[in-house]
Amino acid sequence: MQAPLTSESGKGPYEATWTCMNCGQDAHENFCARCGEKRHDDHDFSLKHVLAEAAEAFFHVDSKIFLTLKTLVAKPGKLTSDFFLGRRKPYMSPLQTFFVCNLLFFILQPLTGLEILAPPLRVFEANDFMGKTATRLVDRRLTKEHLSRTNPEQFKEFTERFERVAHLQAKSLILVLAPMLAVVLATLNFGRRRYFSEHIIFSLHAYAWWLLWLLANLLFLALVVVLPLLAGRHINLTYFDDAATSLEFGGFGVYLFFAGRRFYQDKIIPAVTKAVVLTFCAYQLFIVYRLMLFFTVLYST
Repeated sequence: MQAPLTSESGKGPYEATWTCMNCGQDAHENFCARCGEKRHDDHDFSLKHVLAEAAEAFFHVDSKIFLTLKTLVAKPGKLTSDFFLGRRKPYMSPLQTFFVCNLLFFILQPLTGLEILAPPLRVFEANDFMGKTATRLVDRRLTKEHLSRTNPEQFKEFTERFERVAHLQAKSLILVLAPMLAVVLATLNFGRRRYFSEHIIFSLHAYAWWLLWLLANLLFLALVVVLPLLAGRHINLTYFDDAATSLEFGGFGVYLFFAGRRFYQDKIIPAVTKAVVLTFCAYQLFIVYRLMLFFTVLYST
């Protein structure tokens, strides 16, 4: 039986010895010294107490998200630096940060009507680099499923299925970009005696920022597309796509410059050089990502 909450000696309510119900250790304070279990009393079961604890947990997590995203956007490289300096409690973990940004992107991106991480099938087939190969492979897949491109209903059904699966797989496949960029970072910083995990964490924060940057770009570009269409004006989508790509990776290059300066302690000229190389490599990795997405979706549809 649990000891009473008060003692005859007149000591405070939590000074009497009690037995921890979790580990069986005798305890004297409000928390068990062995396992950390809290001593309970009847007040713990009141609705007021339960609601207060729920509110505290919610706002604690909420404040972590807000502070993490604010630091990620306003102070490039600080999250990574603080992580390896041991300042981790105020922020979400690097992987949590990436997944939160990923979630925000895929929740809000459909509102723009534009797509970049999971483009429609026609974008793959119109691509200068892989368009002919993509069309040939799609035709083979259609033949295997006894479907025809010339049958509008059959091809529409296949296209919608392809794009639905692409949108689902893109959410997880985008994560592979981080280790690939980390390899580039490890190469550029060879000889500086840094662990590969440092480059991985830097890459996770970089791509978390990039997802937010992409989202901001899509929201802006959606207005650029919609407003002229409402006014009855025609838009050249080729130039539009080029402009969008320049914004997406140009901004990424700026982030990589400032983040590299803070985390890798690079001087200005090396930081600029690395940012240019990383931006070029990030664009090439994005092309590789799209190739991977096309093949994984095509053969799992």
